Amino acid sequence: MSHRRAILGRKREVLPAARPLRQRTFLSAIQGENMRLFLLLAILLCAAPAFGSPPLRVAVDAPYPPFAYTDESTGKLTGFDVDMAEALCRQIKRQCVIRAVPFDEIIPEIVAGNIDLGVAGMVRTPEREKSVIFTEKYFRTSTVFLGLSGKNQDGDIRGKNIAVQSSTNLEDYLKKTYARTNRIVSMKNVEEVFVAIKAGTVDLGFVDGLPAFSYLRTEAGSGLEVVGDPVSLDDGSCVVLHPSLKDLRDSLNKAILSLRASGEFQAINRKYFPVSVY
Repeated sequence: MSHRRAILGRKREVLPAARPLRQRTFLSAIQGENMRLFLLLAILLCAAPAFGSPPLRVAVDAPYPPFAYTDESTGKLTGFDVDMAEALCRQIKRQCVIRAVPFDEIIPEIVAGNIDLGVAGMVRTPEREKSVIFTEKYFRTSTVFLGLSGKNQDGDIRGKNIAVQSSTNLEDYLKKTYARTNRIVSMKNVEEVFVAIKAGTVDLGFVDGLPAFSYLRTEAGSGLEVVGDPVSLDDGSCVVLHPSLKDLRDSLNKAILSLRASGEFQAINRKYFPVSVY
């Protein structure tokens, strides 16, 4: 009996020493390939909150080539603003759904909560700042008058009928500067402005320089020319958001700088324009 007690006693002494093996942490039990899989899972879980959030609803103004238009070969939206929107969303690690919204409806749609942000070459104005907030600029351009070639050799603007896209700072400028001497014809989009100039229903069109020069390089733009000198109206075009999205605005400002620092902005720029637009 004493021998059995001694053996049992030794077993009781060994049991406490074995217990820590069953109390190893989860991480200490993961080795080799299992550890690599665990680390990959951890990375994915850390990224999940951003991509698990609802997609950002992004508006672009289309048709407004080369900023936003439908690629006839694919049926998809493309253009400078579309590429910038996609790049910004990747930079802030958010999924985005991009759709075409008429320019004059973008701010009302943001205010109504139907879209989250507009990437549509919108400039900051006191009136707009009553309803929405703006990022820093993501590009800038001058504005030009276009007319039929050979019809405006004196470069004189006054007394002419001028077409312009409605609800834009271009329209505001014309009404303040030329309302007393010219008839201002407001139109839904820039394509209507181009058509009116070509048809001769207006004398001139007042449009952003970048889409103007892009249009002049096409067959449809043949027969048109720039009239007078370019006009600089603002400090640049911004992304526009609902006032409740200040944190998102701050993230987008950092993203704009990061895209320029990485060279991705310049690559998008070269894809659509022969000159820098920043």
